[in-house]
Amino acid sequence: MAGDEYGSPPRPRRKTRPIVALGVLGFLGLVTALFLIGVPGGSTPSLGPKNYRTSVDCQVNTVGSRGTVTISGTITGDAARYSVTVEVLDSASQQRIGVQTFEVRGTTTFGGTTEAQAPIGSAGIECKITKVA
Repeated sequence: MAGDEYGSPPRPRRKTRPIVALGVLGFLGLVTALFLIGVPGGSTPSLGPKNYRTSVDCQVNTVGSRGTVTISGTITGDAARYSVTVEVLDSASQQRIGVQTFEVRGTTTFGGTTEAQAPIGSAGIECKITKVA
């Protein structure tokens, strides 16, 4: 009976369960890997926005049609480091005349000097923080 063609047909193998099990394990592995990548230093997750307070002040120094802008600011919050982008605008035209990004680590203050990229009008300048990461 082992070799006859009239016996019962062979049972189909059940492949669905191992495929589903491998898919679930792969998904869990991916989620675990993404979670570990998002953990700086392996200690705490970096989920959600950073909470912070900022202030910025700018002063302009012009010589003829050229000028430099001195930026000084502070940032306090719950993170150990920030990347702060400050934009300098001409007050009258609202044209951007300078932009600078500061990497703030281990302190609450940031500052520096940047060249004005356009002539500064008589109304002066404005500084604003455009991005904090």
